[in-house]
Amino acid sequence: MTLLQTRVEDKIAKRFEKVARERGETIYSFLQRVVVEATVAPEPETWDNHWKKAKALNLKPARKTLADLREESGER
Repeated sequence: MTLLQTRVEDKIAKRFEKVARERGETIYSFLQRVVVEATVAPEPETWDNHWKKAKALNLKPARKTLADLREESGER
């Protein structure tokens, strides 16, 4: 099977050629890489993946929790 005869609008084809050149690739090698990346099955979403992504973002709470406010005011 070949994708070399895919029909697209001229402006899209020109943009694709420009991006391939900017990345230092031929049009065909870039097309092949795009197709391979599109066909790779994504990793299924799990809670473990969610927490890893959340931890990697290094987010801080937008405001203090009720427990933090009570601790600062001396309440138990």
